[in-house]
Amino acid sequence: MVYEYDVVVIGGGIAGFSAALYTSRQGLKTAVVTIDIGGQLSYASLVENYPGVDPLPGLNLVLKVQQQATSFGAEVFIDEVVSLEKEGAYFVLKTKKGEVFRAIAVIAACGKAPKRLGVPEEDKFVGKGLSYCVICDAPLYRGKKVALASFGEKGVEALEMLSNIAREIYYVTPVEEDVSVVKAKQIPNVKLFPRSRIVGLKGEQKVEKIVIQSIRGETVEVDVDGVFVELGFETRIDFLKKFVEVNEKGEIIVDSYGRTKTEGLFAAGDVASTPYKQAAIAAASGVVAALSAINYVNNIKGIKKHILSDWEKKTTKPVKKFRL
Repeated sequence: MVYEYDVVVIGGGIAGFSAALYTSRQGLKTAVVTIDIGGQLSYASLVENYPGVDPLPGLNLVLKVQQQATSFGAEVFIDEVVSLEKEGAYFVLKTKKGEVFRAIAVIAACGKAPKRLGVPEEDKFVGKGLSYCVICDAPLYRGKKVALASFGEKGVEALEMLSNIAREIYYVTPVEEDVSVVKAKQIPNVKLFPRSRIVGLKGEQKVEKIVIQSIRGETVEVDVDGVFVELGFETRIDFLKKFVEVNEKGEIIVDSYGRTKTEGLFAAGDVASTPYKQAAIAAASGVVAALSAINYVNNIKGIKKHILSDWEKKTTKPVKKFRL
């Protein structure tokens, strides 16, 4: 299926949803394509320095902005963009699940992508029993047996959520003792595998078994209905590189308007060459990129409207569910 949008935002963190809030509020048909919700802020147990907002978990902050964006019509797709091409005035984006998006403008706000297991056939099982987002997909595994690869505070959050949904959890963590290991020992339906990692995925149409290897090289194979991977983030922008320039840090170089070297392609948040990686700055850079994208789309459409601000009152629409 081919989806047609004015703007596609790549990334579901604070920058991506801030951008989507502004583009959708200005009436542009907007899609957010993201492999997870929250980005790096989902790792922040408490954000105390976001202007005008009482202290709250980082994920909750992003969810608030997501709700604002969807209330103005932005649609969210849980998927991963794997290729980007330019065909005339349109960008064509293809995703891991085989979806195709056509858009006049693209805002790259992908920050850092979830780290992968790095095992054979991992790509085969994405969306088929393998997930990188517990908050997105945990409800799909109610009463089932799952594995979780994680550590630290993120591991604690994932365990707390999954323990109330899954029947049994195999917690595979590279560490021997941290807050997540302590938590795992307190939950009766968790079986702990410390100092271990998942080295194999098996199944026909979906994940059916995993292979767990300890630091000593011992392996065990267990049956599972699903696997969750929450191991942190890394930058992955290979699909963008022919359209952008990057700096020595691997960040996309943008000007003060969030523009890249390719017309119609903008970047914001931690993936962009903006200084000081903070939530408030990421959100602001998303807004800058969005305003630039709005003007670009209007110009392509022949609409003589150049906005410098976004003050007028708008009426929100019913919140739309995101698509898995």
